[in-house]
Amino acid sequence: MNDAAAPTTAADALAAAFAAAGTKRIFGVPGGGSSLDLIAAAKARGLDFVLARHETSAVIMAATDAELSGAPGVALCTRGPGVGNAANGMAHAALDRAPVVLLADGFGPAERAFATHQYFDHAAMLAPVTKAQLSVGQMAAGEAATRAIDAVLAAPRGAALIELSGGAAKQPAALPAAVAR
Repeated sequence: MNDAAAPTTAADALAAAFAAAGTKRIFGVPGGGSSLDLIAAAKARGLDFVLARHETSAVIMAATDAELSGAPGVALCTRGPGVGNAANGMAHAALDRAPVVLLADGFGPAERAFATHQYFDHAAMLAPVTKAQLSVGQMAAGEAATRAIDAVLAAPRGAALIELSGGAAKQPAALPAAVAR
């Protein structure tokens, strides 16, 4: 496990923040990009990864876990169709006031300049059913995790989105202040 002095990545900063918040597992349907980095970082932080058959199922399992534990539920998915498939689960979390964070693979700035396959505005699609839509790259991973956790746990509880591209997942990052203490 990393400590505050050890170098860490954005994926590890996210996993560390969720572990510190009491999350015990991440549910998901991994794809490319940041998925494997997040799963490895979660394992290093003692978080189990539970493979789901479908993204909606992953988010509903995360919501159920959150409701039972009181800690934020976490689901992960790939970009584009993965986020589209997770939308029903995110609506469930919002309507049932379950604190869930969706970690979605995103597009880095260079990819956005030319990518057309599987690209759409994830934040805009999920805005009606999320309390926060955050992107690592536009802010530090620790800040994104802290803001998402605070948002989903604040009354009324609900869902949040964090986008993390494959490139951003590997970038050096500081641990969130709550973890680094």
